[in-house]
Amino acid sequence: MLLLDSPNQDPVVSLLSSTEQGKEDYLKFIAETVRTAVSRKESTLVQSPFKQYHLFIPCRVGDVSLVLVAGAFYLSEDEFRRFISRSGYQYGLAHHQIEKVSKQIRIRAYVEIKRLTEDIRQLYHLTIQNGVENMQLKKKYGRMKTIMQLLSNIEEQSSEGQLYSLFSEMLTFLFGTASLSIMAQRGEYFESIFSAGRLKESIAPVRFRQSTWIIAEVLKKGQPKHCDAPVDIRGLGLGEEIESLWLFPCFNKNDICQLLCLYNTALSRGEEEEIFNVFHLFAALATTISLKDSYTARMKEMTMLNLATSGLSFVFDQPEVLYRSIVDTAVRISKAEKGSLMLAEGGREELSVKAVHGVNKWLVKDLKVRAGEGIAGKVFQGSVPVISKNIEKEFSVKNRPIYKTPSFMSIPLKVGDETIGVLNVSDKITGEVFLQEDLALIHSFANYASIALKGSTYYSLAENMKELSITDPLTNLYNRRYFQERLAEEIARSQRYNLHLSLCIIDIDAFKLFNDTEGHPAGDDILIRFARLVYNSLRAIDVLTRIGGEEFAVIMPQTGREEAFFVAERIRNTVREKLDRTWKQYPKDRITVSIGVATFPVDGTEVNRLISNADKAMYRAKLYGKDKTFTWEEHTSF
Repeated sequence: MLLLDSPNQDPVVSLLSSTEQGKEDYLKFIAETVRTAVSRKESTLVQSPFKQYHLFIPCRVGDVSLVLVAGAFYLSEDEFRRFISRSGYQYGLAHHQIEKVSKQIRIRAYVEIKRLTEDIRQLYHLTIQNGVENMQLKKKYGRMKTIMQLLSNIEEQSSEGQLYSLFSEMLTFLFGTASLSIMAQRGEYFESIFSAGRLKESIAPVRFRQSTWIIAEVLKKGQPKHCDAPVDIRGLGLGEEIESLWLFPCFNKNDICQLLCLYNTALSRGEEEEIFNVFHLFAALATTISLKDSYTARMKEMTMLNLATSGLSFVFDQPEVLYRSIVDTAVRISKAEKGSLMLAEGGREELSVKAVHGVNKWLVKDLKVRAGEGIAGKVFQGSVPVISKNIEKEFSVKNRPIYKTPSFMSIPLKVGDETIGVLNVSDKITGEVFLQEDLALIHSFANYASIALKGSTYYSLAENMKELSITDPLTNLYNRRYFQERLAEEIARSQRYNLHLSLCIIDIDAFKLFNDTEGHPAGDDILIRFARLVYNSLRAIDVLTRIGGEEFAVIMPQTGREEAFFVAERIRNTVREKLDRTWKQYPKDRITVSIGVATFPVDGTEVNRLISNADKAMYRAKLYGKDKTFTWEEHTSF
């Protein structure tokens, strides 16, 4: 299935596909090669029936396979001619059609294609992967925020039944749950205390024996379990209308377990973890709903958590601010005096301190903790939170003069199955020890913080990718893509406000001769130094771009022809006089440039027209001996 069509159809493909035979051959080639590419992991360069080369890059996202198809080029004009002479007759092309399209064929060097293929593949895979993961993170963040808002809006006088109903509606709306029941321990059995959904009547009377192997395993491991084997489902006493079952356990202080049972519901790994966490939070609310004081305190904590996390999404573009915000918020909601945020670095084998609260940051700025070492390293490696009433006794930690109490909490920061860091808090303000309620609250906050941190990472990555897509890697100037977009914007702005705009096209004279005599590394050095020199000689409003091998362009907003000519001459003279000689074989003493200038609106009101006229003026400068600046004038066109 075609997801995105090419913005520009290749002239050869367009012409040959206009015939019935050509269209059939081309579509068959694309379909067969895409099917082959799906089964491969590497990029493939394949020749079409028209003897053009096409690049096929596969990428798999979950259960979906995508293939990027690019190319439609020849390695030489001779390849095109051979194809026409041998096979062109079968497509019924006229001579004038062949001649016309021969002037439009794309020629690419194999070395260049080989170099670009890996860059394209990496960028393509990274774009798809980041897009999918970012979408999943946003979806998860939205669900979690909705859940917290719903829970924080529960009224104080709500009954246990109302709480169960809200939880059921929440799971149905956010996770597509078909039917569910909540079961509590009653002697040797788990019995339903609430049921909802299409199968409510049939699942309400069901009870599970604790000794059944599935229930026993859930109780032993304390982790969710999925079952879809008919023999196991029937062994629990469930009818044939039940095709699958999810079991989520939750233990209270007295190790009494409740089970959340989801029937005929498909969940991803991430959704399973979210429901598991939400069920624990719900169970805590259900336990305290009859205790007014505890319930009120819990709601205040939920409100605080909701307010604390609501601001994290607004600092994705400021990592340092986000780090400090996470630590400050963690300390505040846990009523602690000290805290620290540690994130994975060095290939996920090492943690470094990113932000602290209540501790001099200069004391820990160079602190590194390897995975598995110390409490934080073990929490990171095992991805299990730690709460300690006395860290000195339980973990044999000594020499803690800056801490007032021995109580401590360390929580892993996780996104899905990936652990990205550790959040630590210590020294409760009251001098008391941290309780499980404190751990539950800070653990809920850690889920938000993890999503915010991952979102910040993807935001930075997206910005870097955007910058790479419009930047020339050799000179660090903007590339032709950015040039085209920016020139169109400036023309539109000049039209809107009735302003002048000038464009300079700059070409380094005899650059091919320089490369032939000095070699391409020396040529690259000239391009880099040239770009730096010209950039430093321009005005703040001017935009310098590299639009070709040795061809550059300068966009000059709010600039008329005379002023643009003056700036261009300054560029030309600067290059001639200040680009120091470092070459040995090149016969010329100086590097010179030829410059063409075209001005909006007198020399053109459209992007392509303005570029064409500036280019023609530049070639006129070449024709008249090079090392010159010419402005475009209609009567001097050639």
